[in-house]
Amino acid sequence: MTKTTFLTSRRGLLKGGAAGLAGIAGLVAAPAVFSRRAHAADTTLTVTSWGGDYNKMVREIFADPFTQETGIKVALVDNGDMAKVKAQVQSKAVQWDVIDAPAAFATSGARDKLWEELDLSIVKPGPLVQAAAPDYMPLYLYSGGLVWDAKRSPDGKHPVDFAGFYDVARFPGRRVMRSLASETLEAALIADGVAPKDLYPLDVERAFRMLDRIKPHVSKWAATTPDQVNAIVQGEADFSYSYFNRVKSAQKAGASLDFSFAQTINSLDYFAVPKGTKNKEAAMRFIDFCLRPDRQAAWATRGYYLPNSVAAMDEVKGGPASQYLPDLTNGKNVIVDSQWWSENYTAMQKRYAEWMLT
Repeated sequence: MTKTTFLTSRRGLLKGGAAGLAGIAGLVAAPAVFSRRAHAADTTLTVTSWGGDYNKMVREIFADPFTQETGIKVALVDNGDMAKVKAQVQSKAVQWDVIDAPAAFATSGARDKLWEELDLSIVKPGPLVQAAAPDYMPLYLYSGGLVWDAKRSPDGKHPVDFAGFYDVARFPGRRVMRSLASETLEAALIADGVAPKDLYPLDVERAFRMLDRIKPHVSKWAATTPDQVNAIVQGEADFSYSYFNRVKSAQKAGASLDFSFAQTINSLDYFAVPKGTKNKEAAMRFIDFCLRPDRQAAWATRGYYLPNSVAAMDEVKGGPASQYLPDLTNGKNVIVDSQWWSENYTAMQKRYAEWMLT
């Protein structure tokens, strides 16, 4: 496993509609304190999340400390869905206050004008690695790679990159596939020989031809990220794509899983506030709270993510968690182009969902 190098000069890295990474100056650091606790006690903020140990981390590192400081309760809802968010906004019946949004989710939502503009009188995070867009805030960077059971599939018996995952002759076994098109199409194209630097715009037809080849070997379609790891732990499949923090949590629980950093797909995760929420101010205060350097450092260390706070990044890079983070200078690794996904997410997800059912 490699030491982390966060690439700040690579052109187009993590295109989120904001300024480039290098030399970005953050806003003036001034952690907000919500003092009107009598009013806050009546407020419950609903935040979408992604289940399993991820929810535990959100609760432990962000939600509970935020409630202790502000009096604002936080309810977590698993797996915010773009179609549901859009329906809530369009019907003016918004139920979710903060959306934990992967890149394609955040950018396509911005295109569809689903998000409130960030209130910069409240959201004052200090220097950031990746600057905010006007209506969504980068929170951290996550990495996906291949997972297997080390006892069932020892060295030489499992793939470590996407070409190997698609090579069922060399590595026979049952595959887990995501129910999301984003990252899945990238993996398919790389498996077919497309270099990471040449991925975008995605050759969609070529990607689906590769998906057709792997489909007969898929034993499970994972609707959530815990499903990806659990399928391997429970013996439902042999190889899957998932995220290192999920694997690390399973390892701590005694699972004999392993994860490959040889080739990863990397993307930013964002916070966004649905347009029309009745808890806009509280939502902005929650986002600001989660970007504090101490919260960001705790999140990165606990979850093995790259933080978006510059101060937290400096702390994490000098600590033991750095050995479990991706080396973004590795040319085999993928940087998701969120701008491409902002323009194509809805159509690609619809096509992918229909393809899974055929």
